[in-house]
Amino acid sequence: MEKKAGAALGAALLLAVVASYLPVFAAGFIWNDPAYVTENRTLDGSGSLSRIWTDTRANEQYYPLVFTTYWIEKRLWGLHPLGYHVVNVLLHGIGALLLWRLLRRLALPGAWLAAAAFALHPVCVESVAWVTERKNTLSLVLSLLAAHAFLAWRDSREAREAVAEAAARSTTPRKRKAKEKGAPPGRAPFHERPAFLYGAALAAFSLALFAKTTASVLPAVLLVVVWWRHGRVRWRDAWPLLPFFVVGVGLSFHTAWLERTMVRATGDEWAHGLLERVVLAGQTTTFYATKILWPSNLMFIYPRWSLDAGSLRPWLPALGWSAALGGAALLARYGRRGPLAGLLLFGGVLFPAMGFFNVYAMRYSWVADHFAYQAVAVAAAVLVCGAASLLAPLPPLYSRLATGLGLAGLFVLATLTFRQGPAYKDEETLWRHTLERNAECFICLTNYGNLLLEAGKTDEAVSLLTRSLAIKPDAVPTRVNLARVAEERRSYGEAATHLLAALAVDPSDDEVRIHLATVYTKAGRLDDGIREFRKALETPSPSDFLAHNGLGAALMGAGRPTEAIGHFRECVRLRPDYEHGRANLERALAMTQSR
Repeated sequence: MEKKAGAALGAALLLAVVASYLPVFAAGFIWNDPAYVTENRTLDGSGSLSRIWTDTRANEQYYPLVFTTYWIEKRLWGLHPLGYHVVNVLLHGIGALLLWRLLRRLALPGAWLAAAAFALHPVCVESVAWVTERKNTLSLVLSLLAAHAFLAWRDSREAREAVAEAAARSTTPRKRKAKEKGAPPGRAPFHERPAFLYGAALAAFSLALFAKTTASVLPAVLLVVVWWRHGRVRWRDAWPLLPFFVVGVGLSFHTAWLERTMVRATGDEWAHGLLERVVLAGQTTTFYATKILWPSNLMFIYPRWSLDAGSLRPWLPALGWSAALGGAALLARYGRRGPLAGLLLFGGVLFPAMGFFNVYAMRYSWVADHFAYQAVAVAAAVLVCGAASLLAPLPPLYSRLATGLGLAGLFVLATLTFRQGPAYKDEETLWRHTLERNAECFICLTNYGNLLLEAGKTDEAVSLLTRSLAIKPDAVPTRVNLARVAEERRSYGEAATHLLAALAVDPSDDEVRIHLATVYTKAGRLDDGIREFRKALETPSPSDFLAHNGLGAALMGAGRPTEAIGHFRECVRLRPDYEHGRANLERALAMTQSR
């Protein structure tokens, strides 16, 4: 009977997730989904799969398990967005089921309501509706599997130790031998043996890191859970997690290094000292707690506030959280460990998104819904299960009333999630939806303007791009798009001005330098074009094939076809499917042969 009830509750949870996310099934690809899926060359060909795992710079971020799922899906349903959205929604539903089972394993009351609150919370929509954020849904599923396996391993170890201890207390060898046979490890099912459970936990955790390295907080989360359950953490509790910490910290530092070097999460946007980052941590944590408790006015990109550690007011959130931790620590001394454990878990899973590490998306906003995906799961568990624990000693009437209110709350959350889904229908809808709530979002204006450019609505696009530039004059994408417009209008001097301003912000941006060299070449300034193309080739980059092709074209224009042939050949070697490079090579060869 209990199994049937559990199956019914699980099915109800999955159905509620699917119903709440129905609008997402009609959504397309947005923002950087082309870089991850539709225009990602590492998803083509059998050899590309090994490159996904062995080349840390093959994609924008080294999350090979995520790109492996895309590689598989592209062979199943091509580039139709429906399949990718279905997988994301199902992963989210599976994550909710695993959270429910984990809370039940911990014997927490209100486990199903807590899992449902996470499953239906509108802050999760961004992670589920945005194909690129497969990172979140996949990583959470694997993290929860790892937690299940590790806790099962601990329970198995404790059971074996209890049997051994009972056997040691036996007064006769015969009784001792009988008790030792109570749970022989060799006769346990394979999947319940300690070695398998521990190995499965470490393997699932490693895969979670290959989906998103924010999973690195899991070993710390498990230590907090152990402390909450037993009131102490001994060395024998901590040492089994050392391999988890080593793997997690190693891959986290690798991701941070890639963010700085390849994704270019550096510059004035992150030029903040430790005190400012502590202030930011308090502000971001408060922001996410507020949005989880009251999920209104959600948007894709929130306004980016300025940081100031020189006055008292910005410090208030950090001071408030510190006071809450102090009060919870005092309660823990009297045996009430739940509040402190809840605060530590919530802050722990948010730590990677607090602002202590450079993340490229923080160029546009310090906060984002997808940064809080794991935190929603923790907050739902802490708040719902904590409330249920407080109600447990009271008469049943109070629990029934609370359950009714909880179900009503789930309906509200599901409705908000259903209403949030259409914002992700397509890029134009997303940018319009965001600009209605954040009119000063410069990147929204830039990206919307870029869409209008591609649609041939140049005048409307220029208006948006000009607004964006007025908000943030050093925005490189805005400058590049305005340069495109000027180039199409053959205003090469204006185009060069925009590109030079972009290079002043980031001199290492080879794509901008190649664009500038191309503009110089079109304007007849061949020496300047050749110089910039050569500068772009001084450091290896994925755009080198374009630089070689452009340099060859400039050399051809300067009457140096023999030199041009070498660069065209290098272009074709680097990118055999680049038709312009092949055509230019054939033209250069024909020109030299006719002489």
